[in-house]
Amino acid sequence: MMTIVEQLHPGFQWAEPPQKGGDLEVEQVGSDLHISGLMPRYQAEDAPSDLIRQFEKAPKSRPIGQQRTGKESPDIRFANADSDEKLIAFVRRFGPVVAKCVRYIADKESGEPQSPAMLMALQDVQELRNEHLIYRAALRLIILFKEHDFDYELAQKLMREISAHIGDWPRQWERERSQRRSEPIWKLSTESLRRIGQMASARRDSLLSPTVDGRIVICELLNSFRGMSFPNPLEMYGGIKYGIRPLLYSILRRQFFAPREFAACANTQCRDFFNIERAGQQFCSPECSQQQRQRTYWKKRGKKLRKKRLIGKRKKKR
Repeated sequence: MMTIVEQLHPGFQWAEPPQKGGDLEVEQVGSDLHISGLMPRYQAEDAPSDLIRQFEKAPKSRPIGQQRTGKESPDIRFANADSDEKLIAFVRRFGPVVAKCVRYIADKESGEPQSPAMLMALQDVQELRNEHLIYRAALRLIILFKEHDFDYELAQKLMREISAHIGDWPRQWERERSQRRSEPIWKLSTESLRRIGQMASARRDSLLSPTVDGRIVICELLNSFRGMSFPNPLEMYGGIKYGIRPLLYSILRRQFFAPREFAACANTQCRDFFNIERAGQQFCSPECSQQQRQRTYWKKRGKKLRKKRLIGKRKKKR
């Protein structure tokens, strides 16, 4: 008896690297990143540029010869990308987050599209920075929801961060629609934008749970990216051709409803996100743990030493 197994996950890739085993090609030209790669053929399993697959395998994977850090998951990588260098590295692996435009590159000799097709996308660097700030704030909010002592002031700060940087989404939707000549699969409504702004500036309600405003903001973000099913990889690919942002928010949806154990590093000089890999883990690395413990020790010890020195100086004056 033969069993037919349907492949439910053909792959989620913006593009394949031009060179096997490499990354997408990225060049910064002025305020834009020029990103190029091959149209995905979904022939390779476990592709490094497949954002969803890399999220699924992150808790189990360990680079050979390297210590695990809990930072391999794509959502964690993007949220931790607090410099242009890190953001470009993320784009080099997974593709544009929100593209200004996408086109096929023609063969230099014939002028016809290459086979397999080569894609080129432009990613505005400032838009990329804004997306990082929104996503990082949203992920931090989700962590706050799990904490015993909910920090309402921090939640308000994170909501203001989201509200301050999300205003371009409607314009980006119009830009994408004009290039597609059809409606994108995502949309932040005017009402949702207004509601996020209201929650970011609202006063705490004495009757409702302190987490409710933050949960409203997260839901408004997630509802901008509706869940959809596609009959084939080609139609599925159309949803992310102009950027992998829908994939990032599909991961955020998972983290909101069924979160992995993840946290922000307890090292006050780090605060990177990481997947928790053992019970009681508070730091993203042994180095962060040691640095914070030394800082805490010297803060306590230093106070005693300063007091002792001050007493010594007073005695000498006598």
